[in-house]
Amino acid sequence: MRVLAGILLVPGLLSAQRIINAPNLPEAPATKMTRSAHEIAPPINDREFVRRQGSVLTLNGKPFRFLGNNVYFNQADIVYGRIAAVEESLDKMAALGMTVVRSNAHNAHDPARDPAAIQSQPGVYSEPNLIALDRSIALAKSRSIRLILKFTNNWEAYGGIRRYVAWHLNRTPTQSESGLFYTEPKIKGWYQDYVRTIINRKNTITGIAYRDEPAILAWELGNELRNPGGANTLVAWTAEMAAFIRKEDSNHLIADGGEGFDDAPALYQGLTNPYAVSGSDGCSYHRIALIPELDMLSYHLYPSNWQMNDAADAALYIRRHEEIAREAGKVAYMGEFGKQAPDPQRATIFDAWIRAAATEQASAGVMLWQLINDAKTDSEGFQVYCPKDTVTCDTLRQSSDQITNAPVVTSSATFQPITVAPASLATLFGSNLEGSQLTVNGIPAPINFNNGNQINFLIPEQTKLGAALVQIAKNNQIHSSAPLMIEQVAPGFFEGFQIVPTESGRIVILYGTGIRGRETAQATANGQPVEILYAGPQNEFPGLDQVNLKLPATLTGPIEIQLTVNGINGAVLLEKSDTGNILPIR
Repeated sequence: MRVLAGILLVPGLLSAQRIINAPNLPEAPATKMTRSAHEIAPPINDREFVRRQGSVLTLNGKPFRFLGNNVYFNQADIVYGRIAAVEESLDKMAALGMTVVRSNAHNAHDPARDPAAIQSQPGVYSEPNLIALDRSIALAKSRSIRLILKFTNNWEAYGGIRRYVAWHLNRTPTQSESGLFYTEPKIKGWYQDYVRTIINRKNTITGIAYRDEPAILAWELGNELRNPGGANTLVAWTAEMAAFIRKEDSNHLIADGGEGFDDAPALYQGLTNPYAVSGSDGCSYHRIALIPELDMLSYHLYPSNWQMNDAADAALYIRRHEEIAREAGKVAYMGEFGKQAPDPQRATIFDAWIRAAATEQASAGVMLWQLINDAKTDSEGFQVYCPKDTVTCDTLRQSSDQITNAPVVTSSATFQPITVAPASLATLFGSNLEGSQLTVNGIPAPINFNNGNQINFLIPEQTKLGAALVQIAKNNQIHSSAPLMIEQVAPGFFEGFQIVPTESGRIVILYGTGIRGRETAQATANGQPVEILYAGPQNEFPGLDQVNLKLPATLTGPIEIQLTVNGINGAVLLEKSDTGNILPIR
């Protein structure tokens, strides 16, 4: 603990891997949790990487959102012979519907202190302990659980940044010397060497190189990195290392791994204590959001440790981090959240936090600190045991269901998710949607159809381009939300059309949406350029666009029309029937 300006602060206390996993603790019999078939996520197939589309995570073209868990010690536990405990934690995660685990991909302890150390000196690695890391990835993958892996730690547990500085100085560094990690070229080179070694390693269990492993969701530069008094330095280091990782690995997402600490209190007006956003710990969330190579922005939530309350302060902290990331076109996720409280009280608080992030802000992910195996001692006071902590475990299970079944926005014409255009027709798929009202970035969205599972609506014309948020409310209370991206055009065709014969051919009138914002447009029919007579609003039905094309009379058989609007393709396939009419095929 430390005292600052007369306020007792416990920044990052216990929540930040300060507890070292002792190697000599015995395993104990686990409490089993059953898994039904619907609770098992689909297998992770080759090349099925989670991607980023603006501020939305996607898997196979669809939004990917998750409830996850922090189990940072899996590699170490495997070395210690506690494989059953690792499997127990992962099995209980799967039973709760948790699909992402956040773990260490580093261990730079002194080997005399920790036999699980991976890197004992710069460039000196323990192959058996790297095999334990291989196994931790394979065990998660076999349960369809993806991983967010960290390359280092701000705290001394499992080595961390001070270990690198100690190697450089050949002695224990002072607290003020920790910042050398971000500036000393030799240390930065050591970190890059380690990162390169991990990324290019071939997993001895799966036979797949880490860089090609779809079970790895993202790399985190480090856990809760800080540089007190020097945010500029940490921002520059983050940009440099994110760019380095992107050159080494084009398959995986890159995240910072931080607490969301910032140096701009004005962006968080209303917090009862601005410590976390005051800049005193040398972090700048709103500035790292602008780093091009960074895909995901992490924030952690321990209000009590930062002298904030669990209600209004926590909700504001969540909302602003999600909004800042969205404004920058990045993905925000709550990398850690935890609370020291009795089971029923903690469950109520967790429910409110998850609702603030996932339900109201469509957060990509929220990650518990932490569900652990039954034999692990609760040395931090944050641990969750399932099914022992009945109310908390039930809350997590229900939250997982809500996140998994969260609504999805698509184009009404193509039913392709995520990308739509201003003044276009969109469809929201979900459940229990009866009587709902919609807003897009806070602007009311007109609804023209609602059957409880599907809402057809109009994207407001004034919606700004970029990341956006659809919020679904009943009786003025938000009960779900969905992320989407707003592009100038998002062309798609409906099945309805008209044919107008002319002396020189036929005019085909197609109906679609997401076209009116065009700057350029070209069309072909079976690869032949055709004349566009009109492409714009239909002017009778809001959001409906119309395209009039002049087709040559020589075209016969199936006709594929390609319309390219601002460089984006939209297609429709037409075919002649026996009566000579042209019918859509799809």
